[in-house]
Amino acid sequence: MPRHPLSRTAGRVEVRAGRRRRPWPVRLWAELGSVSAEPDAVVRLIVVERLVKSAVLVVFATSLLTVGRQGYLQRWAVQVQEQLNLAAGHGLIARLLQWALGYFARFPHLTVLAVGALLYAALETTEGLGLAMRRRWADYLTVLATGLLIPWEAAEVFRRVTPLRVGALAVNVAIVVYLAYRKRLFVDV
Repeated sequence: MPRHPLSRTAGRVEVRAGRRRRPWPVRLWAELGSVSAEPDAVVRLIVVERLVKSAVLVVFATSLLTVGRQGYLQRWAVQVQEQLNLAAGHGLIARLLQWALGYFARFPHLTVLAVGALLYAALETTEGLGLAMRRRWADYLTVLATGLLIPWEAAEVFRRVTPLRVGALAVNVAIVVYLAYRKRLFVDV
């Protein structure tokens, strides 16, 4: 019995497709532009979590900018220096502590930290609103952005175990697994 020139797998793909399959970038672009099914209760909880987290980050960034600009941090450093009586001694530890308090009082990186918090808040808001509007790209964005941060969260848990860190890691792993499995992400793209 003569064998067919195509393997069984290739024959199934050819029969199933009926026509030539589109290249993966075209399929991905069509997938990202599609609309998801009606969000269930878990997706609604994810939306609420993302939007609450972004609001907290905006408040945090605004507080950092306010503290840095109005000089509260510098005044606090001066009070700590006076309370610890650092002006009296010339020891190495006293000078290092005085230098550290003075440096962090004029910390120019507060602005960078605040901008980073605002950018992360923008990402969280984009994820939350995209999920709420049933956009397929938001499913992918949420899985990728959350999944990329899981190794750092796991490292923090291994460095120092706290209930908050373990809970945050568990929630983020559950979000990635749920969205990737339930929404069938990365399948047939």
